[in-house]
Amino acid sequence: MNMTQIEVILLSLLYDKDYYGYEFETVIEQRNMRGWTDIGFSSIYNSLNKLEKKGYIGSRYEKEYGSPKRKVYFIKEETKVIIRNQIIKMISEYKNDPSEFDIGLLFSYLVTKEEFKKALINHKENLKDRKEFLNKRYDQHPTAKERPHIKALFERPIAFIDTEISWIENFINENF
Repeated sequence: MNMTQIEVILLSLLYDKDYYGYEFETVIEQRNMRGWTDIGFSSIYNSLNKLEKKGYIGSRYEKEYGSPKRKVYFIKEETKVIIRNQIIKMISEYKNDPSEFDIGLLFSYLVTKEEFKKALINHKENLKDRKEFLNKRYDQHPTAKERPHIKALFERPIAFIDTEISWIENFINENF
């Protein structure tokens, strides 16, 4: 199943704790998630409704003293397996959008240490494949090495990939 970034975030937050709607907004702000992923206030409620209709989460109404009833959301047990697999997938795969990887890293504490390490190794292998692909295209391009603007379009992403591979290797050596 493919999930949107916001669905992964909401389900991951619900993994440990039940939340009412506005609490999601507060946690997203506190964790500065909007600095690296696109989460609108209204998209939180829309996504919660979709997740509930799909059967991934449930809700109940709770009354707190001095406040009106609030709808509190909770994750279903079978959804926890789905979200862990989604996190592993987000860490493992290479995508042009780094926020997918960042979301996976943010919630990597929900998977085992071995699953996390394996996902990072898979990500590194996917980066190597992407680098090989770019190098091949670069070598095949008839004028790329003589034209700075074309050269930059190949060398810049290759440099980013080298940096990411180096970071993953250092991270694994320091943490596993």
